[in-house]
Amino acid sequence: MKMPGLFHVMALFLAIGILCSGCITPPKEQLPETSSPGVGQGTAVPTPSPTQQIMDTRYVTQATPFPTGTPTTTRPTYSSQPNFTVEPTVYKVIYLNTIDFKYSVSAYDTTVANPPLIIEICLIPKMVTRNIWYESRYTTKEDVYTTQTYVSPASYFEIRVRDKGSGEIVEKDGFGKTYSVDTKKVIQVRTSGEYLIEFSGNDIVATVQMRVPAPLDGVVTPAGTLACPS
Repeated sequence: MKMPGLFHVMALFLAIGILCSGCITPPKEQLPETSSPGVGQGTAVPTPSPTQQIMDTRYVTQATPFPTGTPTTTRPTYSSQPNFTVEPTVYKVIYLNTIDFKYSVSAYDTTVANPPLIIEICLIPKMVTRNIWYESRYTTKEDVYTTQTYVSPASYFEIRVRDKGSGEIVEKDGFGKTYSVDTKKVIQVRTSGEYLIEFSGNDIVATVQMRVPAPLDGVVTPAGTLACPS
């Protein structure tokens, strides 16, 4: 048997070296580090379990969901709570009159046992009309005449409600002078007692209505609010 030559042996080793140089050892797998003390590098981290549910059954209990559909609202009924019925107050008229004041005064006594005493007044002041002439500043134009209507400066009205014993004024209102020019006035006396009611005025017509709550033991035609002309 013929032994291989030196040239053939060297060629064989060279081929094996070339083949081995192309082989690269794969790196070792780098496992994630853990922050827990005492755990060495390369230890796998376990998958965290879901968060544990907390439900305090002293306050929360499981229930069936409300059926879907049109929601309804039901107010709770408290059978132990009594039902109160508020009856409307029925008034009766104790005074109604129309007075034409010419520097005059009217006074009335009344006893209010079941307040309030409601006094309503409709006022019609005297109106004054005058013609005003304006002289034209231009010779080619005619003079100008205008008519003005206004409340008489002498028109006024006042109502005073006095305590009959002491004479102290407990309520008052009026028209003109220091009062407003509203033609409807309403006064309410909300305390029981004996009162003196005074009306005074000039160049004014006043329709006065006074009413009090009607007694429960009688049949009374209900009295409405005094309607004033617009």
